[in-house]
Amino acid sequence: MKNRIIKHCPYCESTNIGVGYQLGSGQLFADYYAYQSTNECSSLEHLLCKDCGSILHSRVVQPDIFHQYSHARQEELREYIDTNGILLCNVNKDLPSLCGLGYNMENIIGLIELHQVFYCKTYKKRSTYLSVKAYQFLKRCKSDKPLYPEAQIIYHAIRKCDFIDKDEFRLSFSLDKKAFDKAFDFLLENLYITAFAGKRLNPNWYSYLYCNSERWEEEVTGMHFNGNAKEALRILVGKHMNEKDFNTFCN
Repeated sequence: MKNRIIKHCPYCESTNIGVGYQLGSGQLFADYYAYQSTNECSSLEHLLCKDCGSILHSRVVQPDIFHQYSHARQEELREYIDTNGILLCNVNKDLPSLCGLGYNMENIIGLIELHQVFYCKTYKKRSTYLSVKAYQFLKRCKSDKPLYPEAQIIYHAIRKCDFIDKDEFRLSFSLDKKAFDKAFDFLLENLYITAFAGKRLNPNWYSYLYCNSERWEEEVTGMHFNGNAKEALRILVGKHMNEKDFNTFCN
């Protein structure tokens, strides 16, 4: 049992400590109905006294499969994004990232579903999370890129939906996957669409459910701003970028 050292039993003072595993029907499931619908469960590992039989410590072997209970970790992440304005998803040399700071997809999906972050690919075409203020400033100073035909078709179709699953949505178009993905990424790069919610694929990963930016803005308060949006954005995110990267980010 990692990170847990028990040298003696507090009940009988024996040093004869054993380890056992609770399997089968004694497994701990990730949700109430999981035993009917999924294999997301974990065996339990117990430290026990081999003399008096007392169970001294228990743990699940696969803690990562279980859903978030407390929102404290999610709130820490929100505070970080609000303070710094921007966060990338994957570890890289340019900017702080979700993984690099020790957070996971479950934490960020919670903020996306509360509409407290804006997902896009506007920073060097990488998966990027913006605070509400960073999105607001960027939206005001970023030059509009006109929609080319394929992107326009996809965008107008998304506008007719509350939100869409990308893979299912793609099946309704005659475009091949490469052309569809290129147009979809163009919309993400230029703030036309964003993530509205998440779809859990496995304990460690989610896919996004998407909507157009106007739909997302309907769920957000405090979007009023008077002033120089580019300078406000520079103050918020500029400390993480050199001047060249910042100007590219804004254009």
